[in-house]
Amino acid sequence: MDRINDKYMDSNMRKYMQIIENIHKELMVSELSDNIGLHAGTSGIALFLAYYDRIIHQKNVVSQRVMEILEHNVRQIDSGNVQHSICSGISGFGWLCEHLRKLGLLDKEDIEFLDDLDPFLYQAMMSDMRRGNYDYLHGALGVGTYFLSCFNKKGVAGYVGDLLTELEKSAIECENGAVKWISVLKHETGEKGYNISLSHGMSSIAAFLIGLFELNFETERVAKLLTKTIAYILNQITFVEGSISYFPSYSKESSAENHFSRLGWCYGDLGITYILRKASIILKNKEWEDLAIRIVLHNSCRRDLQSNVINDAGLCHGSAGIAHIFWNLYQDTRLEKFKETTDYWMNVTSQMDRYTDGMAGFKAWRTEEYGGFVKSDSLLEGISGIGLALLSQMECKGITWDECLMLD
Repeated sequence: MDRINDKYMDSNMRKYMQIIENIHKELMVSELSDNIGLHAGTSGIALFLAYYDRIIHQKNVVSQRVMEILEHNVRQIDSGNVQHSICSGISGFGWLCEHLRKLGLLDKEDIEFLDDLDPFLYQAMMSDMRRGNYDYLHGALGVGTYFLSCFNKKGVAGYVGDLLTELEKSAIECENGAVKWISVLKHETGEKGYNISLSHGMSSIAAFLIGLFELNFETERVAKLLTKTIAYILNQITFVEGSISYFPSYSKESSAENHFSRLGWCYGDLGITYILRKASIILKNKEWEDLAIRIVLHNSCRRDLQSNVINDAGLCHGSAGIAHIFWNLYQDTRLEKFKETTDYWMNVTSQMDRYTDGMAGFKAWRTEEYGGFVKSDSLLEGISGIGLALLSQMECKGITWDECLMLD
């Protein structure tokens, strides 16, 4: 390693560096799947490898392995055996290419092939939206996020404008002036309801609207819809003295069960509150900002793995994702409680590499019907994401990969 210095040499950092090296070694030789997406496929692997070279070796060039993955992904697209989602398809690969261009690793000419794919992605996005599939990972909002990443390209402002219009048209007005959107909660049964999570629900709608606002796109119109969206989300708070969480997994309307939610990026307080804080800053709402900090401070005290459903180290619902959220919050607020919480969850992460048959010692947790603990090299559940969270501990400046988790 070219870049070890004194600040990395305490025992924790030495452990993190070893894990990063183990992950890098695995991903340099792992078999590339047909899935070219960002969160579940090969694009997430390339993202880790690019940041590894950038942070550990200070190399601002595309490595042979990253180029191999990019060429593999293009071949998959040419084969026609791909989908459109950001998690598992073309828009995820498109986001990666735009991100590498912004990092100075690719030139505009290198990714001109995306121009021919944009009309297809637009049609897929609008089709998803008209079917009620606004899901960030698997539907319209993920494609919309790719378009936000290349907003200055010809025609793209019109694409995101049409998505905004569809969001307005499909919003359900509530009596108190809030708005909500219905979606499928359980694909196995087709059960529908109101999802407020960051991964699949209304918090991702709020994140998309924040992205539009930051690009100075239709700010008055966007702020109005964002305010109504946040109003609905806040109406779902179920916290009373002694509660483990402030928010349920879904809205209060969607569940007659207990209103507990897990600790993680995907569902529950952390993802929701991260977006609430971002909204409070751009709309200059001090009441929202104070509430967001209060909720995050409450969640900083949730440490028990079993009661908070922490079964692995992945970004989605595991310890590395929790650590990364608190790390970002510490960078923004400089509250020592958030730094101490980051260290706690990073330490948990460093103890999760315990599987002799895992990838770099890690396995991703899934329920028994989906295979139980499995090996994963992905960004969302597997070692690519764990590696990116660890790399972020090494370097703060220029770390923007987490835009793909709406945590920028």
